[in-house]
Amino acid sequence: MATSIDLITAPTGIQPGGYIAKAYSDRQNALTSKVKMGIEEVAGSWRILLTWECPDPVKDASNNTNDFIDSAALLVPGVADAPMMTMGAEGYPVEGAFWRADRQELIRIDAEGLGSVARSTANKDWKVIAEWANGFWGIRFDVGNWASLNEHRQLGIAIWQGKSAERGGLKSVTANWLDVSRYIK
Repeated sequence: MATSIDLITAPTGIQPGGYIAKAYSDRQNALTSKVKMGIEEVAGSWRILLTWECPDPVKDASNNTNDFIDSAALLVPGVADAPMMTMGAEGYPVEGAFWRADRQELIRIDAEGLGSVARSTANKDWKVIAEWANGFWGIRFDVGNWASLNEHRQLGIAIWQGKSAERGGLKSVTANWLDVSRYIK
């Protein structure tokens, strides 16, 4: 059963470099204010389902430089007390599974603070199925035996709507870590 999760706009004032804070200071409300989430755990393997409203999907931005690709990410703490909103901190890493509408496979992300995201090939047992229909994205993340999720049982979500120029730090996010034990089917 899916649960509706409230999202907030990621604070633009904490973004590194200063440009985002100035150029997008008017973004006070999350463009994606809710996401429906379902979680299943079977023998340490995870299936996480996300659904959110997206009236104008962007799956390919190669012909329009004003568009960005719709995306979603799952984030988990790599160690206890890793901060979610700042993508971790030095010595407090976070790990993630990143989906883009223009790719068939997930990307693994690791970070220790804003501006430190490193992308790499996702674990071989990480899979994604994505479908846009009737104004909604539906994404199924199968992330296998994710050790950090198994250990910390916390999850953060980020959603980007490309048509609205969301990318990088411009996104809708959970305000805090979610305790996955509360949401497991």
